[in-house]
Amino acid sequence: MPLLLLCRCIDGYSRRIMWLTASYTNQKPQLIASYFLTTVDHVGGYPAHVRTDCGTENGIIASIQSFVTGHNSAHMYGTSPGNQRIEAWWSFFRRNHSQYWIELFEQMRDSGAFHPGNVRQVDCLRYAFMSVIQGHLDEVKRHWNTHRIRPSVGSRCPAGIPDVLYHLPNAPAVNCLFQNCPPLPLQIHQQLEEPRSCEDTDFAMYLDYLRNFSNLPVPHDTDSALKLYFELMKYV
Repeated sequence: MPLLLLCRCIDGYSRRIMWLTASYTNQKPQLIASYFLTTVDHVGGYPAHVRTDCGTENGIIASIQSFVTGHNSAHMYGTSPGNQRIEAWWSFFRRNHSQYWIELFEQMRDSGAFHPGNVRQVDCLRYAFMSVIQGHLDEVKRHWNTHRIRPSVGSRCPAGIPDVLYHLPNAPAVNCLFQNCPPLPLQIHQQLEEPRSCEDTDFAMYLDYLRNFSNLPVPHDTDSALKLYFELMKYV
């Protein structure tokens, strides 16, 4: 059973991370579309083209792109290995950032403090660690978007700082943002799902009650997340 999964999107020209979010799943199209539309609101328009892998979780995004641009070609499916921008970044993330969390959760499993097959324990771990991991991801995103990408032989993208390349692209770059698009049908908005830490929303409300009952704050680092997890496990 997956513990915490990443939902991510990268601009193909600048390699700027558009969103990087920890979630209980990355397989629900309602959730992925919610991240997409939140980013659209933030940047002020829709991208001219979106490429995703062939998973069903991208179906709503494909429909949205076709609707707002009027062109089916505004969304393209492709294999994950063929999406070089996101795969290159994913390799960077695995090497430099995810190993700490993998080893921490493996230690908890090996010590008997956590059983991956126990649905309640999985949601407790998500509830305790989600905000801490999201804070780490926000820092990863900030660092990546402000670091300088060096020139590389054969690259089709310019070197430079992703944030700068995105907001102040080099000539002869063109603006690929669709603005003043038609409003989305109500049915789309009704399908959207807000991000949450636990798969079971009722259980999440119960964990909120337990945290408040124990006078424990929202975790801000690994130690406070571990403390919350072990406190919650007394009642689960």
